[in-house]
Parts: sequence; C-alpha cells; structure tokens
Amino acid sequence: MEKSKLEMGSNFPDRNKKMRLVSAIICFILSVGLLSSCEEHKQDTQSLTYIAYNKRDSARLDLNLFESRFHGKLWFYRPGGEVDSGNIQGNIQKDTLLGDYYYTPFGWGQKKRRPLILLKKGSQYILGTGTEQVYMGIPHYIPSTVNFEDAKFIFDKVNH
Repeated sequence: MEKSKLEMGSNFPDRNKKMRLVSAIICFILSVGLLSSCEEHKQDTQSLTYIAYNKRDSARLDLNLFESRFHGKLWFYRPGGEVDSGNIQGNIQKDTLLGDYYYTPFGWGQKKRRPLILLKKGSQYILGTGTEQVYMGIPHYIPSTVNFEDAKFIFDKVNH
C-alpha cells in the first residue's frame, strides 16, 4: 500500500508539467486567434479627414469608421487662437453618426462631454444640433429636436 502511494505521488509532478504545457499551448492558440481577429477588424477600418469652414471659424474632423462604430478626433478653431479639441466616439446608424465629443475647451481646463450627431450626405458630413439631455451620465440630443438645416459646419473630405 505504501509503495502505491509513493508511485502515485511521483506521477503528480509529471502530470502537473503536462497540464501546464497543455494550458500554455491552449493559451497560445487562443491569443494567436484573438490577435488575428483584431487584425481583420483593423483592415475593415476606414480613416478619413474632413474640413469645414463657417465665416471666421473652422473645424477639422478625423474619423475612423468601422462597421457599426466610429471614433476619431475633432477640432474647432476660432479667431484669437482659441481651439476646442477632443475625442469623438459612438455608433453608426445608417447615414447618421451618434455619439459624444469629449474635449478640452480653449485648449486648457477641465474636460467636458457633449453629444455629437453627424449626418452623411454624399461625401460630406453635416454637424447637427438639438436640445441636449444627460441620461445616466451620457449626453445625447432629444431625437425630436435634432436639426441639420441650420448647420454651422458642413465637413468636406480632404484628399491626401
């Protein structure tokens, strides 16, 4: 009886080594699969730059479009060197980009979050406006108040 316990005990280190090796191989295979799927999504990304002008103001929009999401950067330039700049992100719903703009007003100070809505019309994006509302900390426009008619900025695509 004692001998069989010793023999079993001596097999445990070998079994543990085999289990660790199998676990390491499985982790490696999963991580390779995950990385390759991320690469596929990167290939589906469309990166575009747009510029808009309104009197003495201008704006630049850098967009990264995915299948159903977007992210990028947005700058508003005003006379006197004032710049609002920040990140944008959100969802794509048909021809409309709905999300938020997390920016630093005037290039300094505390960051703010505002709703963002862009309507794609041909090769342009129109910046919409509306009545802002915050729900559970997420800013958005009340759908019945969204307006693209009196747009301050209409973004035209920049050809590189």
